[in-house]
Amino acid sequence: MEQEVQNTSSNLLVRKLGTILSIFVFLLPIFFVPVSGVGLYVAKITFLATGLVAIFAIFLSSVLSTGMIELPKAKYLIPIGVFALVALLSSVFSGSINSSLAGSVFDLGTSGSIIMLVFLLFMTVLAVKSVGTVSKIITAFIYSTVALALYTLLGAFGYSLIPESLASKMPFFLAGGAVDTAIIFGSAVILALCAINMSDVSKKMRYVLYALTAFSLIFIGATNFTPVIIILGLISLVFFVYILSWSVGKPSSETTSSEDNNQGLNRKISLSSLIVLIASIILLLGGSGISDFFSKTLRVQTTEIRPNFQTTMDLSLLSWKQNFALGVGPNRFSEFWDMHKPVEINQTQFWGTEFYSGSGFVPTIAITTGLLGLLSLLAFIVMYLLTGVKAIFAQVYAGRSRYLSTASFLVSVYFWIMLFLYSPSIVVMALAFIFTGLFTATLVPQGIMSLWKINIFSNPKTNFLSVLSIVILLIVSVAGGYFVWERSAAAVIFEKGIINYQMTGDIQSAKQSIAKSVTMVPSDIYWRGLTEISLNDLGRVLGNINAPEQVTDEVRTQAQTLISDSVASAKAAVAVDDDNFQNWFVLARVYEVLGANGIGGSLEEARNAYNKAGTLSPSNPSVPLALSRLDALEGNIEGAKANIVKALELKNNYTDAYFTLAQLQVAQDDIPSAIKSVEAATLVEPNNTGLYFQLGLLKYNQKDYLGAASALEKAVTLIPDYANAKYFLGLAYYKLNRKDDSLKQFEEIKVTNPENTEVSLIVENIKAGKDVFAGIQAPLDEEPEKRAELPIKEEN
Repeated sequence: MEQEVQNTSSNLLVRKLGTILSIFVFLLPIFFVPVSGVGLYVAKITFLATGLVAIFAIFLSSVLSTGMIELPKAKYLIPIGVFALVALLSSVFSGSINSSLAGSVFDLGTSGSIIMLVFLLFMTVLAVKSVGTVSKIITAFIYSTVALALYTLLGAFGYSLIPESLASKMPFFLAGGAVDTAIIFGSAVILALCAINMSDVSKKMRYVLYALTAFSLIFIGATNFTPVIIILGLISLVFFVYILSWSVGKPSSETTSSEDNNQGLNRKISLSSLIVLIASIILLLGGSGISDFFSKTLRVQTTEIRPNFQTTMDLSLLSWKQNFALGVGPNRFSEFWDMHKPVEINQTQFWGTEFYSGSGFVPTIAITTGLLGLLSLLAFIVMYLLTGVKAIFAQVYAGRSRYLSTASFLVSVYFWIMLFLYSPSIVVMALAFIFTGLFTATLVPQGIMSLWKINIFSNPKTNFLSVLSIVILLIVSVAGGYFVWERSAAAVIFEKGIINYQMTGDIQSAKQSIAKSVTMVPSDIYWRGLTEISLNDLGRVLGNINAPEQVTDEVRTQAQTLISDSVASAKAAVAVDDDNFQNWFVLARVYEVLGANGIGGSLEEARNAYNKAGTLSPSNPSVPLALSRLDALEGNIEGAKANIVKALELKNNYTDAYFTLAQLQVAQDDIPSAIKSVEAATLVEPNNTGLYFQLGLLKYNQKDYLGAASALEKAVTLIPDYANAKYFLGLAYYKLNRKDDSLKQFEEIKVTNPENTEVSLIVENIKAGKDVFAGIQAPLDEEPEKRAELPIKEEN
């Protein structure tokens, strides 16, 4: 009787595991939190951690109930486990264990996120005990993709129906980005092909699968991400041949497909896979025409910028020279990229973009975890592929098991190929590990693989230790979950502080929020954010001082506090990660601001910090440009010009450098000769927008507004969205009394830079017939051509 009760309890726990995993898989692609400040990644990683803790807790409960731990004898689980350990070891020796292990919120690529994903694979294998559970989970995923499709359609055609208060908090793509969504829809097509051709689905479900396949192909066409199209086409071709080769369909009396009886097998043609293959070919050959039509219809904007495969491999060789076995450390790609970034990148608008991975997840692993990490991951993939091919051809008549095994294997292989070709979102990564676990779970019922069985209660003398170990594991899992939850909370508080500052300008509230997040998680990102807020506050205080008598004791105390806070937070960022270029650059900026306001010794400290930043990012043109500003502050104009030349050698279309050079020329009262030299340079380089910008700025300073407008018009013609050129062109038009043309320029800038409050103010002033700078407040002024920085921050 006691045994029956125990078995019933055990079966209930097993069913709960399957149900929870099904719910988890259904929610993972579509889960988000419609609350301001809760980013999509934070929501996903928190959901992933919570799901893992819940699944592990129920699994441990089932082990306590039965005393048994059962694990399929899949040899490929060994190298994937080794891979997780190598990632952890690599973090330990990375030089910045906190950033490498967890980052801000267990960022994708940290060893912590890798361990979570590998743990998810093992929990899927341990939790799924039957093909019925596999079927339930796959069905849940199909319904999840249907929900994802409906959400995408809502965003494309029904966005105006959603209340604005809710719409502003809803991400356009729930799975990450457009490409991540396309990857998931590609997996949905594969599952639909398997279900239609290999299982007995209802007529209603068949229509759902057809509709899902059609929409998925349209969305994939809209994103025009070539790897998805090619791999989907190849898998549909393989599946077409597979169906033609094996008896996996309905009896011949129930099918209209072409048949060829051979040795008792009913061979048939999979029309659906043939259609997918043809659609893939059309999308490939159709080019941008088809893609543009679909993308405009679905409002899909896809911009994927990442290092190419060759560059990633070159970086791999460099990283192996640094640490052959363990690489530079998980989540350290960005720092390594800054150190070895090709100079050619500087000529593009993405020169200042921070890259956190290479051409794909797997190639990036070669850099971050070294040869040991790469070999262990490749060993897993090769062993997994060999096992999978053997399994799907093992038996001719396997019915439902064959369908589930083939479907989970093809989808998992598809995801792993995507991980090699692309660095996807946490959702796609998790699905790759889940479907790998599902395929593994299907092998035991088919008799292809046996189980390792461990009875933890086999020896009465060790029962106490077994129970104690399970309790400890449960506590550790909850503690790990809390570690993620705490970091997620800190990220939300930080984001809310930044958003509140951008919307209201309330510096004190923002500082309190960021300070709280720093207390919870001392991330260098949060410290840098606190530094920027303190600098803005300091700029406000100093900007309000127009006469010596305004420097009261209160103002002096306030300024000293802000100076102290800025320096302390910038130094704290460096202390967290002293190999990060951004941390040193922010510290240097703090000292530069102090030096510009006459604080003794600050310029020397700024130079030291900028030089350190330069060693961490030697091809970054912003460093010599910053040094030129220090030279100018010290009165060394020739040194300043020399550093500007260095910046332009690294990036010959560097707008900030031309802006600073023009200011130096104006300060030297050498505008006429400067204009002549720049005009001569434009004859040699007629497509150099930076030269036209510099020429326009020089003529604007000389109050030659007609000449300024002419030069700036050429810059805007070459680059239509050149925001700073449009800004000064708008001012030149205003000076020429061309108010309508001026308004048009600023309205166009506002569309691409909605967060710029100055541009919004200018638009309102022109419409109201006021002076263009009416109501401008410190630290801004009415002479943007003389400011230390450009009015609008641009990538190029």
